[in-house]
Parts: sequence; C-alpha cells; structure tokens
Amino acid sequence: MAEQDAAAQAEGLLEQIADTALDDDYYVVRAGDYAQSREFNTPLTALVLAVFALLVMMAAVQTRNDRPATERARSTLISDVAARKELQTEREATAERLREEVDELSASANRFDPSYQNLRIEAGDLAAEGPGITVVVSPSLQRNVDGGITDDDLQILVNGLWYAGAEAVAINGERIGSLTGIHFANGAINVNFRDIAPPYTVVAIGQSDTLMQRFEDNPAGRYWASRQKDAAVQFGVTPSSDLDVPAAPKKRMTIRHAKAIKGEE
Repeated sequence: MAEQDAAAQAEGLLEQIADTALDDDYYVVRAGDYAQSREFNTPLTALVLAVFALLVMMAAVQTRNDRPATERARSTLISDVAARKELQTEREATAERLREEVDELSASANRFDPSYQNLRIEAGDLAAEGPGITVVVSPSLQRNVDGGITDDDLQILVNGLWYAGAEAVAINGERIGSLTGIHFANGAINVNFRDIAPPYTVVAIGQSDTLMQRFEDNPAGRYWASRQKDAAVQFGVTPSSDLDVPAAPKKRMTIRHAKAIKGEE
C-alpha cells in the first residue's frame, strides 16, 4: 500500500510540473497547433510519467529492502571496533605488567646475594680466592717400592681436605666441582677429562691454621701419612694467606638428568 501511495504522489507531482511548465499567455498565442500537439502527446506523457513513477517506486522499495542489511553491517562494524579497543586495552595492561616484572628481575639480578654467591662457590661455578694451604704430592724417588700416585690417592686427598673444612679445591689448576671426576685413563690421571701429570699441586681454600690439622686427624690424613712412611711418596704442605682457584669448566656444571625433588629445600 505504501508503494502505491508513493507512485501516485510521484505521478501527480510530475503532471503538475508538466501542466504549469509554460505561462498561460504562451498557450493563448499558440492555441491552434500547440493545443493539438499537446492533446496528441498526452498518452505519451502519461506513459513517461508512469515509467518514472515505477522507477521511483522501485528505488523506494530497494532502499527499504537494503536498509536492514546496512543496519546489520553498521552494527557489526561497531561491535568489531569495540572488541578491538578492548583487546588493545588488555594488551597494553599485559605489556605494562611484563615491563614491571622485567624491572624487578633486573633489579634482583643487579643485587649482590651473598648466600647465592656462596652456593656458586661451593658448586665450583665461580672462581674463588682466600687463605688456605697448598699440598704438593709426587711419586716416590725410590724404585724398589710401590711409590706411584694413583687416582685413588688423589681422591682420598681431596675428600680429606673437604672433610677438614676446605671451601674450594683445585688440582693442577682444575677446579673440583660437583660433577668433577678424578680417574685414570689412557695412561694418565685426568680431572674434568683433562690429563694431569706429577707433581700434583692441590690448592685448598679454607681456614689455613686449622685446615691442615683437621686433615692430619681424619682418615685421609692417616692414609697419606702411611703412604709417606711405607712408599716414600713425596708430600708437602704450605700455608698461605692468598690463594686462588679457577671456576670449574662449564661443561662440568651442566645438569642433564638430575631434577630437584618438589617440596625439598
């Protein structure tokens, strides 16, 4: 019904424009031939007006039909813009939180933590310096006795120094770490998979005035005293107030299989 009303209004408007397009004086002057021409063209004019009205009606119908789709597209666009703004806000908040965490971690990394540093020294991850003793052992110069130095001898020596209170130990410049092995292979003793040769110089950092005494009193000290007496191996100790040992090789500090037990400290 609305479409018919729109078409009728358009046709009436066009007829009114056509009827009043020229002044009345013009029709008076051209009353003869023009009147006939006008009467002759009336059906054609009506047809043109009908076609135009139809076009107007179709445009109106098309506009009304397209309106819901346009409204849906507009609504979808508004929702998309709102969602993107919300996502951007969330990402900005996340970025700010991560920046704060990075700042906290950076500040923590720059702080000196004595307990953490001590753990790294005990594990051999850091070079160390301080007072202590230097023990030099060599095979016996006598050929008729079993006076060689074995990997077992060096293991007993190092374990005895640990037991006596040593805080860091190195043999011929090779730091003894938690994964360091002392064993005989390919005709030589090797430490951290590097061959070493006599004389074997063992540096132990600790309280120098008690370190040697505690070593002599424990089983390792008594073992070496027996080796000196029975096999004439050379064994010398020198206290010092300023010794240093290197860090253990990084390859001997990498944990591949062991995992911490949850809940244990």
